[in-house]
Amino acid sequence: MTHNDTSYPTLETGQIIPAFSLPGPDGMPHSPWDYKQREHLLLLFVQSAKAGQDLLQTFARHYPDFREEACAILAITADPVITNLQAQEELRLPFPLLSDPQGNVIAHYTFWDSATHKLHPGIVLADRYGALYQQETAANEAELPAITEWLESLQYLNKLCTP
Repeated sequence: MTHNDTSYPTLETGQIIPAFSLPGPDGMPHSPWDYKQREHLLLLFVQSAKAGQDLLQTFARHYPDFREEACAILAITADPVITNLQAQEELRLPFPLLSDPQGNVIAHYTFWDSATHKLHPGIVLADRYGALYQQETAANEAELPAITEWLESLQYLNKLCTP
């Protein structure tokens, strides 16, 4: 995408989210398929742990609520693994902070400017089968839906997808 291109990639509701494998702060690869058929999955896209600190900490505070709804969280930044490792420890995040400095995965989910390595924050919610349920992208974190909306969506999904 060019710097002036503010279009966002859009997935269709019900479409299986794109597969990926990214390194976490533990150096191990993480993939949406690690959760398939067991848990819903919420993907958080932030420029960096520092820039996305408020959003990450909000989701960390509410992590028990997400776990109660059988939902795992993966956060993805454009930072290198070592930077995410430091941030994971400093912020005490209960979910992995994955590294995608080239934006290969990020570009499938939100606006990514490959020239400047900038992205727009985004949140993707997939059901336990890997199908997209909800996707939101914004120019900044403050424009993203409140955490209560995500929890309500999960409660609804659990009514639909009871095992």
